[in-house]
Amino acid sequence: MNKLRKTLALFLTFFLLLIPISVQGAINPIHESGELQRIEPRSFVPNESQNNPTLIHQESTKEMIASGIELTRFHRFDSLGWNKGATLSVELTKPGVQTNLLTPGQVASSEALSKQMQKSGAIAGVNGDFFDIRNTQAPLGAAVQNGKVLKSGGTRNSAFVSKDHLGQITSLLFEGKVVAQEKTFTLSAINNHSIENDHLNLYTSDWGNASRQHLKEGAHVYSEVLIRDRKIVKHFDGQVYSDALKDGESLLSGKGKAAEFLRSLSVGDSVDIQIQTRPNAKDLFFAVGAGDILVKDGEVATKDNGPVHPRTAIGFSKDRKKMILTVVDGRSNDSRGMTLMQLAEFMKEQGAYHAVNLDGGGSSTMVSRPLGEGGLKVVNSPSDGQERPVPNGVGVWNNSQTGKIKGFKIETRSDRVFPKFSRDFKAFPYDTAYAPMKLTEQQMHWYANGSIGTFKGNGSIFKAMRPGKGYVTVRHKAVSSRKEVRVLGELASLSIKPDHIGLDQGKTANFLVTGKDAEGYETYIEPRDIQLSYDNNVIEVKAGEDGSFTVIPKTDQGATLIKAKAGKFTAHLGVTVGLKSNTIETFEDQSKPWKFEKFPTEVIGSLSYVDSPGHGGKAIKLDYDFTTSDRTRAVYTLPPNTFLELSGDVKKIGVKVYGDEGNHHWLRTRIRDANGTYHTLDLANQVNWKGWKYVEAAVPAGVKFPISLNQIYLVEPDIKKKDKGFIILDDVTTKVSTTLDVPETSVTKHPMVLQNKPISTKMWKFAVLTDLHLVSDSPESKEVKNAIAAIKDVQKSGVDFIVFNGDMIDHDTKENFAFLKKLLDEHVNVPYYVVPGNHESYGSGNLNHFLQTFRLKNAFQTFDHKGTRFVILNTSQGGLRASDSQQWPRLLEVLNKTKKDQTIQKLVILGHHPLFDQLSSHTSQFTDSKEAALVQKQLTQFKEESKKEVMMITGHAHSNHFEKRDGVTYAIVGPNGKRPYAPKDKGGFFAYAVFGMSQNASQKQQSMPLFTQERSRVVDVRPILEDAKVDKEAFSVGKEETVTLIGIQADNYTFPIQYPANVQFIAGEGLVIKEKQGQITPYVNAYFDPQKKIVYFIREGTAKLTMKVGSFEKTFILEGK
Repeated sequence: MNKLRKTLALFLTFFLLLIPISVQGAINPIHESGELQRIEPRSFVPNESQNNPTLIHQESTKEMIASGIELTRFHRFDSLGWNKGATLSVELTKPGVQTNLLTPGQVASSEALSKQMQKSGAIAGVNGDFFDIRNTQAPLGAAVQNGKVLKSGGTRNSAFVSKDHLGQITSLLFEGKVVAQEKTFTLSAINNHSIENDHLNLYTSDWGNASRQHLKEGAHVYSEVLIRDRKIVKHFDGQVYSDALKDGESLLSGKGKAAEFLRSLSVGDSVDIQIQTRPNAKDLFFAVGAGDILVKDGEVATKDNGPVHPRTAIGFSKDRKKMILTVVDGRSNDSRGMTLMQLAEFMKEQGAYHAVNLDGGGSSTMVSRPLGEGGLKVVNSPSDGQERPVPNGVGVWNNSQTGKIKGFKIETRSDRVFPKFSRDFKAFPYDTAYAPMKLTEQQMHWYANGSIGTFKGNGSIFKAMRPGKGYVTVRHKAVSSRKEVRVLGELASLSIKPDHIGLDQGKTANFLVTGKDAEGYETYIEPRDIQLSYDNNVIEVKAGEDGSFTVIPKTDQGATLIKAKAGKFTAHLGVTVGLKSNTIETFEDQSKPWKFEKFPTEVIGSLSYVDSPGHGGKAIKLDYDFTTSDRTRAVYTLPPNTFLELSGDVKKIGVKVYGDEGNHHWLRTRIRDANGTYHTLDLANQVNWKGWKYVEAAVPAGVKFPISLNQIYLVEPDIKKKDKGFIILDDVTTKVSTTLDVPETSVTKHPMVLQNKPISTKMWKFAVLTDLHLVSDSPESKEVKNAIAAIKDVQKSGVDFIVFNGDMIDHDTKENFAFLKKLLDEHVNVPYYVVPGNHESYGSGNLNHFLQTFRLKNAFQTFDHKGTRFVILNTSQGGLRASDSQQWPRLLEVLNKTKKDQTIQKLVILGHHPLFDQLSSHTSQFTDSKEAALVQKQLTQFKEESKKEVMMITGHAHSNHFEKRDGVTYAIVGPNGKRPYAPKDKGGFFAYAVFGMSQNASQKQQSMPLFTQERSRVVDVRPILEDAKVDKEAFSVGKEETVTLIGIQADNYTFPIQYPANVQFIAGEGLVIKEKQGQITPYVNAYFDPQKKIVYFIREGTAKLTMKVGSFEKTFILEGK
């Protein structure tokens, strides 16, 4: 299954394991009347060892690839992270099933597993033995094929299947002797990659062409004799025979005493070579060399819980009639791999009574024939990025065919589709022996049940009609198979992923056009349903079979806008070809020197101009001393005027860095775009090199040009990492593309977000404040002032409680927590709840101070309030598992119980980190995107099964954003402190939120339309304002004119007051508030449309307009002339 298909396969068969625990008790509220965007928990120690990781969730798919051979693909999520792989279950005694050793045709050779299988006709297999990877490529252990010994393996373990179809794991002991001139000498090995001193080895034509020159190394006496037709035909004293052996030829090679024995023989002497193995190789189909025993007599037999790697294993059931072949991927975010002990536990779980480890790492490979298809496909994802050549493998065959159809495997890239759009399906027929069959399109008939859609003629293209779930069915004669399909709601928005493509000449890139319905359910749209327009002088676009489009450049440098239209919706993708490099700063001019800053104040550092080591000319040197503070420490260099404007559409920013004393610290840069939004970019996660290195960072797509360079800085958040050093910077460079104007994407407004109206008095309310970032030694900071102002305001609003949703402090110190607690004690007079963020653990890597300060036993909390259940998550380390893996079973249990609890009709999840960051940088979200997707899946499943409303409220992204994903509302509340990250006109402002909730809803209410449901919970997003103004106060009579309200916040931060901010308007003297002009009213000079922000004066005069945000009010005198 390709990557795209994996991405779009949104519904898989899965098995959920709930770990038995006691129910987490509800908690009582607490009631007593350097700027970093990304988590780098370098000092964090996982809360669970890898001895026995606890399974959280697993998904698997099974298919019979032939009679007696079943393939299972799995994804497992446990307390240590993700693993994925596959298992082949082989019924050894099933008629038609055969097993054997796969080889390239020579012992000392290696070849991709798929090629070995193609030559032999195997339909499934895995890689086999460890091997001499840096030299001969020969396997290290025994190798038997069709009862013939290809290679001995000493005392190494072997796995084999006997000719009575029974599996076994033991050593294949080799015994041999050579008799010549009435002398006998023990034969130690056959076709081995090495010779021990005083040992005698036999080499046959099976060895191949690999050189054996290394065999004589370290030998005082070395000798070989060439044997043909059982007679010695040539001596090689002190030399290695270099030609490949022919059929009927063999070679005896010896060191030490074995060499003396060979020297005593003469050309023409008869040689009797006697070989046997225990068990007898002639009784075996195959034997393959192996490593450590994993499972013995049904129990885990290894205590090796060390390195984590990709793994391959072979095992057998207790009755020895079933063979189990397993491959586990590793060394990637998708799959970490396993220790030997974890692999042993897994093999035991799969039913292995005996199991042994095969070669792993980059060698781990499984290849199989897919059900209903011819040919072979690599099942797993080898860690080298492609198949590694290996010396052998374990192959499986079953060529049985009946020609009688049993069913179809139905595939589609997504089982979702929008009404009036199409979806491609494919059917792969197989017979009663699960062998692939060939049927024409005319022999396969497709249809869909109910009114969800239709198939035209005999084709496999489904045309969706009405929303709903149903099945598509394919039939041949009386045999049919079906697959579930879901027709979503009407298409409500269109987007292209990615939102920008930058290409070099000769390179290509892919994009996908996707849509969402009103409930946030998303899927891709087939190319046939999309109309594209672009400049075909710059690029060519081709539709792929996987639903994506490929962009092919046709020029060395240029740009074009791709416009995609589907239905009545359009989306745009900017494509640039080629980049031009510009060196914008060489540090040669010292008349306007770059500036130095540091954080915090106790950090010691300096900036100086120095001779550039080995380059000539000047460079700047940043000295630092990070030993003086326990906080996040940083040293900065800034342009002479603080901001250096960068011309053109800058795609990358880079700098040369001399890293001898960078000490693995984090190197970043910060830019400001034309909207005044800052973006922090990573130049290097660690400065871990010697001498010069050029590093660069990509500018996020969607920034408003022109941009300005603000800072380059070295930073260290780890409290344990204290040292001194320096870095040297030279030649700041930009890479610029052809200028291209891409239309801005409009914000999709969430119906829950109130506009121009207060929360209904019939609703109860709670408030969410997040990202306060308080620091004890800055009691007069904007962060403190904003926090106090927000707390006072929400309490005036009559909230039942307040949630402080993480990053309440800026660094984990006792002083900061004491300061926070004192502030809350003095200003909060309603119940409140606290949620940990990443800054609550910054420096320490734990939540000890957080838990002690608020007298909590655990950061994971639950409580019920007026028919709504609240769940507080701990994402302090960037996710659930990394922060505390025991949250997962608790969360799953809460979801399960809440489904059945008739007293609860709404569920609210509170956590600091969003699952997904809507900003193009994607830096402020769960660090594990797969875990984020799993949380989303669980919440969607909860909503669909329980019919209860569910909402997740987060912070961290320093923006105000509200969206629906797969039926669930995700709310990101803006910051109280630091600075906003989002553009000013897209939620980038200091704010807090007041949520209004209806009383316990009835089941009847749950089935109401989306708009009605959303009105049972609303949010009032309130900017923290110091002042406000309008962009104009004078208007022309008889003309509609738009007025922009501008909010003024701390540090003179200004932004347009618009969605999602909620502002209420009050009409004063001379003004009427209404959306449309009607009959002229006496004493009224003007109308104001609050939705469109339009002012219309019907006569000369003045009109008073008052705006209200929370308790903040401001009146403007507007004049019509």
